[in-house]
Amino acid sequence: MVKQYKVDAVSDLVQRLTAKKNIILTNYSGIPVSALSTLRRKLRDKGADYKVVKNNLFIRALRDTGYTEIDSYVKGPVAVTFTGTDPSEAAKVLKEFQKEFKQFSFTAGVIDNVTYREEQIRTIADLPSREAVLAQIMGLINGPARGIATGANQIMASLARAIQQVGEKNG
Repeated sequence: MVKQYKVDAVSDLVQRLTAKKNIILTNYSGIPVSALSTLRRKLRDKGADYKVVKNNLFIRALRDTGYTEIDSYVKGPVAVTFTGTDPSEAAKVLKEFQKEFKQFSFTAGVIDNVTYREEQIRTIADLPSREAVLAQIMGLINGPARGIATGANQIMASLARAIQQVGEKNG
């Protein structure tokens, strides 16, 4: 007979996996609870959730949601970071946490339905945030427009100066 708390736990995990499609698995072995609480707060500020999971229940939830290619990485003490549209922000927080606690490690992740290994998650953590990339793109788009506006402005100013000089000569 299946216990209700296990059914509820799997249901909660399925809901989280459905709501926030990007996940990062970490090994939290040897990390103090107080440090994990601090990590949770930092991740929450970035729109991510951090949850320690029971492996067999998490594997069930993965299978229920179609994340079958990552269940081979669910071994040992596993915690999952559920993140929404910008997984690089959560990965940055996790990478900073890893600098402080060397035993903390990335295991794998699924971002936009693609499975990534530990090294690839580290690379994602080094990427600029979505907002930073958009700002860079806008700067690139805005640069030529600003140049055109400045050039047109200078032409009009030169024309105005020329008219003024002609008016002063004939005046």
